[in-house]
Amino acid sequence: MKKSRIIVPAMAMIAFSTAASIAGSVAWFTASRTATINAGTYAVVKTNADLAVTLSDGVGTTVTNGTTENPSYRGVDLGSNVLTDGSFNHLTGDIFAPDADGKTLDNTKTVNVSDLGTTAGAAKLVRQTISETKKVYTAVTWGITFECSFPTGEGDYGLFLDTTSSSFAVTPEATAVTATGFRVGFYPGTAPEGSTANKRVYADLQASGNCKYIAASTDTSLAGTTYTASDLIASDTEAGALPTEETERATAIGRNDCLGIFKYSNLGTVRLTYTVVAWFEGTDPNVKNQASQDLYQSVIATLNFEAVKLKAA
Repeated sequence: MKKSRIIVPAMAMIAFSTAASIAGSVAWFTASRTATINAGTYAVVKTNADLAVTLSDGVGTTVTNGTTENPSYRGVDLGSNVLTDGSFNHLTGDIFAPDADGKTLDNTKTVNVSDLGTTAGAAKLVRQTISETKKVYTAVTWGITFECSFPTGEGDYGLFLDTTSSSFAVTPEATAVTATGFRVGFYPGTAPEGSTANKRVYADLQASGNCKYIAASTDTSLAGTTYTASDLIASDTEAGALPTEETERATAIGRNDCLGIFKYSNLGTVRLTYTVVAWFEGTDPNVKNQASQDLYQSVIATLNFEAVKLKAA
């Protein structure tokens, strides 16, 4: 059976321009960086399951959901805002920042994604205000809602990040250095009854053995915590081919590329909503003081999503 597909080209381009100046070998850097997100377009192919997407503004970002000239356009824009290092606990929704010298945490800057809708909560992601329109953020966020409208006949659908066509690429083409720290995390809201939404992190330029995150404010040494295998999509753990219509729900939901399950509903549309967090992971081995500005790289992230019909229960 054909699959519904959403293609998000060039969702995020992050550019570093200023070298850090931290002494020592501890990961994390603290100098200001320039960063831009150049939004691409969504191409939606409707098949037996109608999969649609809507973006919403987050912290440090604004979104576009279609234009008169191009109704299918979906965009995420950082404007003049910039990024520095941080860490995101995808299980709890907490975002952490290092202190000024990058050797421990600044717990006054710890914030949960559930609090980012408040002025005080959003302000905790701001590490520095450069001008009225330019701020340095620990991480940026935006919202994404997937809607699945079911055809005639019962059957659940799985929502997947298609790792065979999704990727992070360094520009200009080079071996990834600081770019290995780029992460995109999917933190779900409450799923409708019978449906399921997973918490996942995509780290396409780094091997799983080098992927950690700050799990709690008590991690003052910045040692980091290893991901559970099912939560992380790293360069060496991509699931490969998507499941087929013969895949059972229990098998699908455990895959690391599965963002969730749309439970069949004869009432029409089922929605899965996520806060998307984009950041440069401070525990990454390459996110530290680098001798050359050439090692502070740009990353283009291409994210492709698929809705796949699963085996009937």
